[in-house]
Amino acid sequence: MKTTYLKPWSLMIMFTLFFSVLSCSSSDDDTNQEDSSINSQILNLLNDHRSNLDLPSLAFNDYATTLAEEHSLYMATQDKMSYDNYQERASLLIKAENPTKMGESVASKYKTANNVVEAMLNNLDHKNNIEADFTHIGIGVSKSESGINYFSFIFLRK
Repeated sequence: MKTTYLKPWSLMIMFTLFFSVLSCSSSDDDTNQEDSSINSQILNLLNDHRSNLDLPSLAFNDYATTLAEEHSLYMATQDKMSYDNYQERASLLIKAENPTKMGESVASKYKTANNVVEAMLNNLDHKNNIEADFTHIGIGVSKSESGINYFSFIFLRK
């Protein structure tokens, strides 16, 4: 789990670390529909959990979702779960969305939305992200050639 609290001076530092990210997407419509479906299922499960705690629902953020999808594809290509290039994603998100707080969680090997959300809720760091005062989320999932699902969750407060 990574959480970043942003201060005015950190914005200047983050902008200097700006790198371009290549957008990668699958051309397979069935895969895109499957990914979209599991993303919606995950969001519903996360919001059900937050609702049980009287926390406001998270809303999808398109740009955070794009960054999460790119990172999930990166992990699937590497066939390794990682937080590689977190600062780069943070810089891009700061520039595009100007969040006051952001965090990231990653997971792998789970086959269903229920499985990944249950696992995240059983991990204190990921659970802290889920239950924090974030307002938006980006979710990405990508399957490696070996058939392993890689998940990325980018949380932000706007």
